Amino acid sequence: MKKFKGCVSYISSRAQCIGYSLKSLEDNFNYKYNYPVYVHYFDDIYSNPDLLKNTKEQISSSIEFVPIEYKTPDHIKKEDLYFNRDLWYAKTHFPIQRIGYLHMCNFVSNMYKYPNTKIHEYDYVMVHDDEAGYNSELPYSPFEILSEREEYLGAFKSGQRLKNGMPHQGHIDTRIGLLDLTIEFVEKYNIKPKNKRLLELLGRDTPSEYDFHFLDWCDTYVLKTEMFKTNLWKLWIKEVNESGGIYKYRWGDNEIISLFAHFVQEEIFDFKAVEEGYHDLGKFRRLQDTAPSVKDLDK
Repeated sequence: MKKFKGCVSYISSRAQCIGYSLKSLEDNFNYKYNYPVYVHYFDDIYSNPDLLKNTKEQISSSIEFVPIEYKTPDHIKKEDLYFNRDLWYAKTHFPIQRIGYLHMCNFVSNMYKYPNTKIHEYDYVMVHDDEAGYNSELPYSPFEILSEREEYLGAFKSGQRLKNGMPHQGHIDTRIGLLDLTIEFVEKYNIKPKNKRLLELLGRDTPSEYDFHFLDWCDTYVLKTEMFKTNLWKLWIKEVNESGGIYKYRWGDNEIISLFAHFVQEEIFDFKAVEEGYHDLGKFRRLQDTAPSVKDLDK
């Protein structure tokens, strides 16, 4: 059994889910490896010493609960924040109380060398959701598989997020402006995406916003942190941050990281952990659905 310099990273506020998710990770994967697990959180949601003590006593893996700061970027006006948009998804699913979700997307997209974190000390990181869990033991090491491949990124699920074969309105409403930024970025830096579907889309005289939603997007991803050291990633995340799209249009970290993979990989390697039934992206969501928000909604 080969062990790598890797870690598991959570960003969590679902206090009703996190213990079950950690135990599921432990029982079905990490008991064999004891990779460090970092549970990042906003405010003081996990500062209760009894909660931390009880969780750590149940799980043998090395777990560290890490408080991190959050703040809406200064260059974004409050009236431009996503929950103020005249969009179906913003009006029906995204009140101001969900601003914590925007901070979460910002954290994961910028997790490398984010203040008070240690992900940059590792060669590999598995990004895990706090409502996710396992149905059975994972029969392989994602870090080992990825180490034998050229790609920077692999995912437990990679594919097209469609509903009845069509893009869901929620996805349409949360990717506004992302295709435009992608077009500007590849033209500005003369990038030829390795992903054939994206390359073909951008090669049209008028790239289709509708077809953009049919790209493959990843969930529960495994990364080589070397990716974050590349000049191309640094340029990409700089453009994303300066655009304000995470806070203005609720661009997800999944889309931001998947698009970068499409620039440099022919495909996002799919471990098929979800498809083959090992992993369930929403296994514990019944315990706590929408993640609780941050305490300071004006921050």
